[in-house]
Amino acid sequence: MKILSVLPGSKLLTFGLTTIAMSLMSAQSATAGTFDLSFTKLSGLTGGTPQGTAVYRADLSSIGFDISSIAITDSNSGTGGFSGGFSGFDLDAIKLSNTLINNAANVNSIAGLSVFDFSPTGTMFMAGNQRSPVDPSLFGTTGSNIDNLVATLQSFDGNSTTDSSASGFVSLGDGGKIGFNLTSTVSTSRPLYLYIGEVGDNGEVIEGQITVSDEPISIPEPTSLAALSLMGIYFTTRGNKRRKIA
Repeated sequence: MKILSVLPGSKLLTFGLTTIAMSLMSAQSATAGTFDLSFTKLSGLTGGTPQGTAVYRADLSSIGFDISSIAITDSNSGTGGFSGGFSGFDLDAIKLSNTLINNAANVNSIAGLSVFDFSPTGTMFMAGNQRSPVDPSLFGTTGSNIDNLVATLQSFDGNSTTDSSASGFVSLGDGGKIGFNLTSTVSTSRPLYLYIGEVGDNGEVIEGQITVSDEPISIPEPTSLAALSLMGIYFTTRGNKRRKIA
């Protein structure tokens, strides 16, 4: 893996540590077994009040490798969703199950595999951009982490609204990313289905990129990221000086 290939020199100073980490994550995952998923939209809707969550299903059976992580990236198309803290893909919930269903109303009743850790330890998040007017943070987040007390990603219960009664989901922002390291490797040798809930039924699941990998998402320690940043700054400054001399 060529780490420096994900660090464009002239733009390094504008990158936050989380951005660099997620870029490194993508570069590392590309060397492992990865699979871009295609989804089937289930009939009907589910969620809280008002009810407006569309559920999409991907068949992971026999894809050729066991699964250790899942990553979701907003399409960055700027369409769908809302503005401010509700910008981008609104994720209601995510579930892995050995049970096949075709109606969104049944998604909460089927047994899910207990392999998700929705704490900051098991969930990596890179906030996307907000559409104007900008709010202090994306909905369902606190600081740079998912606030699962608000997002409740284990349950398809999102209130499909952007007023004060909004709850039960997280907004990724335009171009935002979220990644899940599973607590144990999941076999695909038997029927296995991934269900994802999209609040608002805007088609953002189909537009975005959702991948599974046989490798966990690996983010360097903050000290390592700082070292990479300093090294990049040095190379950028040195390169600029050379150009001036020439």
